[in-house]
Amino acid sequence: MKYYLIYNPTARSGRSKIEFKKIIEILKDRNIDFDYALTTKKDEAIDIASGITKNKTDVIVAVGGDGTMGEVITGLMRQSRQNRPILGVLHIGTSPDFPRYHGIPIQTDEATDFLLKAKPALIDIGKVAYHSLINGEITTSYFGCNVNIGLGPQIASKYGNRYRTILGDFGGTLLATLVSLAFYKNAKASLMVDDNKIELNNLINLTAGKDPYLASGMRVPVDICANDGKMFYLSLQSKSKIKLLGQLWRLYKGNILDFPGAKFCRAQKIVIESEDLSLVEFDGDVRGCLPAMVEIMPCEIPLLKVIS
Repeated sequence: MKYYLIYNPTARSGRSKIEFKKIIEILKDRNIDFDYALTTKKDEAIDIASGITKNKTDVIVAVGGDGTMGEVITGLMRQSRQNRPILGVLHIGTSPDFPRYHGIPIQTDEATDFLLKAKPALIDIGKVAYHSLINGEITTSYFGCNVNIGLGPQIASKYGNRYRTILGDFGGTLLATLVSLAFYKNAKASLMVDDNKIELNNLINLTAGKDPYLASGMRVPVDICANDGKMFYLSLQSKSKIKLLGQLWRLYKGNILDFPGAKFCRAQKIVIESEDLSLVEFDGDVRGCLPAMVEIMPCEIPLLKVIS
């Protein structure tokens, strides 16, 4: 097997470099056939991954955080299905939602060993069409975790830029959530969930995707998130932000569906519109604006996730 690593050196605010060096040493010690590329700017992993077909390598390995995983996935999805290499993951970012979901180890030694032993299994991939922040044009990307509108994009910007560097993954996300919630204004949104129109009032956040792990320990029940060609959507609605704050612990316990303001359903496609909200975040990064369409592409990419 030949491996091609795409590494984001800014992962974990640049503190991932030691882990990447350890990965390279392990691969060399085991005489593994590999090559690698370092990204130098946002979205560069998309371009690199889209040009590495399976006649060049057997496995493309995303080395970084969930954002890097999403970029590599987008690059693979821009290839024809028959040309895509297998996807491997070495998560050396901050919040490891994608590997948690797929049962992939997080510690570098264990994760590298898993990478070299695992077998591929096809996974569902999320697709999101939105309006670019740069030029306003409709853009299509792919994701491995979830899409968020409402509070999520505000948390992502605060968490990514400031708080996690000082307080770490859990503390940074929690503080960003509290600060964002304090300044957040409840909103309205219109959804087309498959063939059903749904109006949401007093919306705090809407999550749509596959991954039950939302951020740094927040999660929805795992057993309702099967790899079945459908995503879940979870909306949190509340007139009172203080009341919601008192229920925040449910997101960490995995029983947020017991909160009366939580609505959950399964769908293949969701169209989201809102006059009150604009930003769209997925895989931990704010990437565009509403309106947006989110859908699931079933069994699209082979991921190294199974130990036989």
